[in-house]
Amino acid sequence: MEEGGVIELSDIEERQVRGARTQSLFREVNERVAEINHAFSDFLPLGDWVCECADPQCTERVQVTREEYEKVRTDPRRFVVAPADAHVVEEIEHVVDRTERYWVVEKSGLAGDLTAKIDPRRVGLAANA
Repeated sequence: MEEGGVIELSDIEERQVRGARTQSLFREVNERVAEINHAFSDFLPLGDWVCECADPQCTERVQVTREEYEKVRTDPRRFVVAPADAHVVEEIEHVVDRTERYWVVEKSGLAGDLTAKIDPRRVGLAANA
């Protein structure tokens, strides 16, 4: 329901939107980190990436190769997170891959739709089309 142009959300929907926003911000940071990691990839194959979990206070880093990160990024609903349950919000995402260095989570529902819609790689494609 809308009031004054603002959509009212249930508590669950609000958590989904907040989680999607936080993870999208971390993803945007990692898009910039990718450039730095690429420059050093001949010397340091494991790049230092920001954990893309939904916790806005998270400061963890994950060790991922550029190829691993690019594989995750082929799906705009997927994010690289630190390998621990604390980095997974089960009501808005589920783990689709686990390694010793990182896990991959996939957003579902409203959170998944939003992250796909604002994926910086997809938005750029739409603007150039």
